[in-house]
Amino acid sequence: MKFTRAFFRDRVRSFRKDIAICLTADANRHHAYFPALITCIGFVDLLSGLYAGKLEGQSRNELKSYAARFMDAAKYDPLRIDILYLAFRHKLAHLSFPYVVFDTTADGRELADKKHRRITWTVHASKRSLPIKLDDHPTPQFLKRTLRPWAVSYNCRAIISVRTFQIDIVKSIYGPKGYLRCLQSELIARENFAKCMKVIFPPHEKGLI
Repeated sequence: MKFTRAFFRDRVRSFRKDIAICLTADANRHHAYFPALITCIGFVDLLSGLYAGKLEGQSRNELKSYAARFMDAAKYDPLRIDILYLAFRHKLAHLSFPYVVFDTTADGRELADKKHRRITWTVHASKRSLPIKLDDHPTPQFLKRTLRPWAVSYNCRAIISVRTFQIDIVKSIYGPKGYLRCLQSELIARENFAKCMKVIFPPHEKGLI
């Protein structure tokens, strides 16, 4: 547990630093909102892997399990987890270009509520009551200010607060019912964490030069 506390202290310090850099305006008053959001999702994805005991092959199911146990279920329900994970944990996002409109039926994807949505985004740096708010529209809307080759419609806007998401992720570790308390009291959680540490920090093998 001494190492565990030091590990989280180091990771959280780095996480906060990266988000602070992304949310600091440049000379043109622009912010790196999407890199900040992807960093948040990547960090909570790491936590979900540690909790599950695997750092490769985990998916949104592990993320949902972590969120259900350590985060506010009203704010991080399966639908919002699906949207965050499917829209930002994909190859296009890894090329630093998120979907302008995310079609929830493309490539066989399906959200928790099985509703067909075409989702566009507004990302804020400020703290808000909800980390991700969904505004559904009864009729299709069209993008107006975004560079596009043709008319692009959407019927839902996701309004995301990076700051609130960041705070909630850190709280999921250190809160009174957080992941750190779980590690202190549950053997299986500690064994899963230790299993992942052997991947992050491969032990020295005898005879290895």
